[in-house]
Amino acid sequence: MSRLIYPLFLFAFILNACNTTPEITLIENGDSGYQIVTPDAPADEEYRAAAELQLYLEKMSGVSLPLVRFSEKTEGPAIWVGNFEKEEALGEHRIRIRENDGNLEVSGGSPRSVLYAAYTFLEDVLGCRFYSPDAEKVPKVGRITIPIGLNYEYSPPVTTRTVHSRLFYDNPSFADKRKVTNEAFPTYVPEARVHTFHRFLPESEYYRDHPEYYALREGRRIPTQLCLTNSEVLQLVKDTVAALLERYPEARVISVSQDDNQQYCQCRACSAINEREGTPSGSLIQFVNEVAAAFPDKTISTLAYQYTRQAPLHLKPAENVLITLCSIECDRSAPIAQNCREFARDLIAWGEKTDKIRIWDYTTQFTNFLAPFPNLRTLQPNIQLFSENNAKWIFEQHSHQPSEL
Repeated sequence: MSRLIYPLFLFAFILNACNTTPEITLIENGDSGYQIVTPDAPADEEYRAAAELQLYLEKMSGVSLPLVRFSEKTEGPAIWVGNFEKEEALGEHRIRIRENDGNLEVSGGSPRSVLYAAYTFLEDVLGCRFYSPDAEKVPKVGRITIPIGLNYEYSPPVTTRTVHSRLFYDNPSFADKRKVTNEAFPTYVPEARVHTFHRFLPESEYYRDHPEYYALREGRRIPTQLCLTNSEVLQLVKDTVAALLERYPEARVISVSQDDNQQYCQCRACSAINEREGTPSGSLIQFVNEVAAAFPDKTISTLAYQYTRQAPLHLKPAENVLITLCSIECDRSAPIAQNCREFARDLIAWGEKTDKIRIWDYTTQFTNFLAPFPNLRTLQPNIQLFSENNAKWIFEQHSHQPSEL
């Protein structure tokens, strides 16, 4: 829990520091000797971080600090924004805010982390608040200071945070302020995000001539899921994944995942694996691991959803496999640990096998968006439970569309 209340800790530190240590004055009585400095070739998010600091410092004090590149800097103290060569490397998601010899440094392990560091400084040091796209609190002050010795670093335990809602997708700058993504599947191949089996082997293309590529159910092949022990299916999926990754070279993640039904293959070979592993996720993980081995520099995402939610007894996901664990069955009126113990058990089991877990959670009543959905008191304990069990990505599915079902 302590990891999730870091803003309060930082704010308390600042208050205490202001009472016991000397301060550096950034702006006072409409004047400042500071300038905001970015690298000579800042990434887009580094420059935005600097521009946002310039904007909100002016909103607070009425003073607009000069914003310059490193090569344009003049004599005097500075607010350094971004990653400069003189700095040691930080982890991709780590942020740093520190006073150094009269200067303020706002940096992070990636351009996006720099932007998050800037908003953290505005919120937790200067007292700004961002409530909605059109509602914020910006203190009006004549003097802006920071304590000498300010040195704050933080790495979020949940590195990719998504709320599937128009609130954030239609307002990307507000999403940045709240430190959540402004798209549903960042870094994914656009055409292969979830439920991809039918995309890789379309029924219209393969079913008539190769029914053996599909699930065996009650003695006949049906095009609901793939047969995951068929070597030709494996090769076709690898070929399709390779083609998609070539088409989208910037993508880092591609989904190789079951379709949205429970009619999985029950042929002899698939059933043997599933019986050994105690769950139908056994044949899925074996299949996905083989795909992942062909693409070691990419992440292969798959689902632990409905019939594959239970972790296999013996198999472990490969290092570059991301498990997307879905809590669709859970009651939201109480914490998952209390009211959805089977899901909590499965989460713990997956967390013992891998540290690459993405949670697909739900924050609305899809059959009636106006119906009560009493999850205000359960969001925090649920997210804490996810984080404690190796969930690095959390996707909260809200009412993105006017009607979902």
